[in-house]
Amino acid sequence: MRVNAILDDELLKKIDQTAKEMKKSRSLLIREATERYIRDYEAKKLEEERQRKFEAAARLQDKLREKAGDWDAVGEIRKWRENGR
Repeated sequence: MRVNAILDDELLKKIDQTAKEMKKSRSLLIREATERYIRDYEAKKLEEERQRKFEAAARLQDKLREKAGDWDAVGEIRKWRENGR
């Protein structure tokens, strides 16, 4: 598929110079740059989602810790062991 885009002269010069140095066509350079940009964008979205989930889990853990108060889970396990449970 063919796409037309408007680029300013300075950017087009940089694209052409870079393509020449890399021994690639302008089209290939733009295609690869666009693919990399989209890959980076998608990775950033995934990382932001992972971070949101981590923060939600941390908030939930804080609420559970608050609800548990002074309850000592390790102490409870020791009691169970001592009582043969």
